[in-house]
Amino acid sequence: MPETPPTTAPISGQTHQPIRGRARTLALVAILLASFIDLMYVTLLNVVLPSIEHDLAASPAQLQWMLSGYTLALAVGIISGARLGDLYGHKRVFVIGLLGFTAASALCALAGTADWLVLARVVQGLFAAAMLPQVLTQIQVMYEPGERGGPIAAFSSLSGIAATVGPVLGPALMTWDLGGLGWRLVFWLNVPVGIFCAFAALRYLPHSRVPGTPRLDLAGVALSAVGLFLVIYPLITASDAGASSAGTGGSLVVGVIVLALFVWHQRRRKQTGKSPVLEVSLFRFRSLSGGLTVQTLFFVPVMGFFLVFMLFLQGGLGLTPMQAGLTMLPWSVMVTVFAMLSAVVLLPRIGRVTVQLGLIVLGIAFALIAHGGTTSSDAVTWWPLLAGVGGAGMGMVVAPLAQLTLSDVPVEDAGSGSALFNTFTQLAASIGVAVIGLVFFTEIADAGPAGAAMARSLWLGIILLAVALAATFLLPRRPTPPQT
Repeated sequence: MPETPPTTAPISGQTHQPIRGRARTLALVAILLASFIDLMYVTLLNVVLPSIEHDLAASPAQLQWMLSGYTLALAVGIISGARLGDLYGHKRVFVIGLLGFTAASALCALAGTADWLVLARVVQGLFAAAMLPQVLTQIQVMYEPGERGGPIAAFSSLSGIAATVGPVLGPALMTWDLGGLGWRLVFWLNVPVGIFCAFAALRYLPHSRVPGTPRLDLAGVALSAVGLFLVIYPLITASDAGASSAGTGGSLVVGVIVLALFVWHQRRRKQTGKSPVLEVSLFRFRSLSGGLTVQTLFFVPVMGFFLVFMLFLQGGLGLTPMQAGLTMLPWSVMVTVFAMLSAVVLLPRIGRVTVQLGLIVLGIAFALIAHGGTTSSDAVTWWPLLAGVGGAGMGMVVAPLAQLTLSDVPVEDAGSGSALFNTFTQLAASIGVAVIGLVFFTEIADAGPAGAAMARSLWLGIILLAVALAATFLLPRRPTPPQT
């Protein structure tokens, strides 16, 4: 018989007993699978966009917003989503977000026009913003500090796995064309997976919330949403030829000012005894501030790499989407293996050196790929090997970095810590695609070869990885048990 989880697991200063055995494993599978389908659609949708363009007569702007609208809604809502989990229960908000995400996927599959699909994607992003912040929080609830290495490694490796599985699964679904659904099958796939995850979450996830949390600070929600929108929107549209550089710069400046006002507002509420949307006081922990810095500097070049390398493989080498996806498959395998190895074996022994070694390995892989792009573009057999080296480097970074970043965060602030980690990840992803992609497309526009464009983009990424390496000294030497 499956174990029955306890009905409550408060995460304030009170002691709680994490669930054990098969119940905990199934609960972990549910939240990780939900996170995976969210991440996978970033790359999977890229593969089916040409079919959507033809079927729905979508314009280039509409195609862009099918991708960007989701990212923008997710990033804008993720801080509020974390706070809602503190208020109403992390399990409850996770399940509501997951069911809403699943329903929005069905709306995407039923889309009759391009505008309909854009709107459904925005709705997907808003529900994902409620779902995703609860994942790290639930891991902190279900596992004691010494047990979190494996689960956090699994969670951290999802981005690398999803980035490589999407380009393989997308062409496969299009080839199978079950029921003549075409690209719509991509979205229908979410429905049974989402229902399974929701059922498992309802059955096995423990109930947890922050006791005594007052009602939501609506002014704080508005400030965070407006500030993040003004910062992320111009990053998403940076590669649009029609975008005004003056307008982009002005939006970024105003966005930073609004976010600074949000931080002041949150501190003011804390000083007057009111509950803030986000515990900005957490930045006093050097592990969190240092970890978020490293996370941003690391994730920008990685997300940019996924974009430009796939474009190089298909546009420069003429590979099919399936061939390009299979070329990246070793990345997915190695990031999983080394995330587990690093979190469970290396981190307890050598601490933050694990992250430093991972950044070095990833930088070497980028340098070799950049060199190969300018000298031996036809040597396709080398690309899977180099992708595997890059995946190993990423695996050595992602899982230990998550543990080191959140190691000092008090358990009762797990929601805010998770929101900050996810928000910075989304910001870095947007910046990476915009900046690294802009360098690549600028080189292409100047009639440069795809290999040279990729190389220039990756050398920028290597510089950022070097800065991230210097920032790792802000991390604690080893993860410490969180305070309560």
